[in-house]
Amino acid sequence: MSKQQHALYVIIPTLNEEKSIGDVVRRCKIALAAFDYEIIVVDGSHDKTRKIAGRLGTTLLREKDQGYGAAYLTGFEYAIGKRNDSIIVMIDADLTYSPEDIPSLIDPILKGEADLVLANRFALMDTNAMSLRNKLGNKVISRFVSQLCGIKIGDSQTGFRAITSNCLRRMFLETKGMPLATEMLIEAKKCDARIVELSLPYHSRVGNSKIRAMHDGYGILWTLLRLVSELDPFIIYGRLGALFCLLGLGFGTYAMMGWYQWHFLGANTWPRLGSALLSVLFVVGGTVIFSLGILLDTLMRNMRSTSYREKLALSEN
Repeated sequence: MSKQQHALYVIIPTLNEEKSIGDVVRRCKIALAAFDYEIIVVDGSHDKTRKIAGRLGTTLLREKDQGYGAAYLTGFEYAIGKRNDSIIVMIDADLTYSPEDIPSLIDPILKGEADLVLANRFALMDTNAMSLRNKLGNKVISRFVSQLCGIKIGDSQTGFRAITSNCLRRMFLETKGMPLATEMLIEAKKCDARIVELSLPYHSRVGNSKIRAMHDGYGILWTLLRLVSELDPFIIYGRLGALFCLLGLGFGTYAMMGWYQWHFLGANTWPRLGSALLSVLFVVGGTVIFSLGILLDTLMRNMRSTSYREKLALSEN
């Protein structure tokens, strides 16, 4: 497929990136010389970032709301309104990703093999490019995303991505913080998007990190659980219900042992009424939650089936 058949929009969110934004934009221009492209800088800075990016001929957008996700939502709104058949590239402004790798990143889309392409940072990461804490946190979150969503990926939080505008239009994205990366993957799963992951270099950042490890980590996990409960309710409610039932059985067994010792063996102990009450509460609660999971899962499957039949009917017409 010809490079010129797609317009290419490179979105760069910036927050006080005056030390690196010039290099990122210049290197993007060199790497994309053979493409029909536009570089969009979504800025919320208080330094010279906006001035430097403006001098280099980029499209400047003011970030509507503060946050990593909010910046991208602003860029997406602009890009998908320009051309129907386009490719949107997400890249950070701190030189952790090489602009020269953009052609490699979008190649699976140009070949018609993918709707969303992710750059896995871990295979080709520079020494000390990421702290041990962040590396472990990213791998744990990526494992959760893979297991809960059924998406085989090694780096769910990568900030270097390419996506088709048609795929992006089918997504409902609303997260204004770092969890946008996770939200995009779950929405891609809902859309049956073809996801490809490539191993591309990851370098030490220029400037200060904007990541708040604990705050962003909690936000990502909460977003993951919320969205997975919509994608496949039984994964969350079914497992939670089963856990409650198991706890109820455990408390019930403990209570029965106490009653047996008191009634038959004459032990000088009272029956464990508190454990018996907890057993009943956990079993009843677990059964209700488990049943709710089955009900929601059935409803979601029927909704997807109806949506599929409607799309099939439209395509036949």
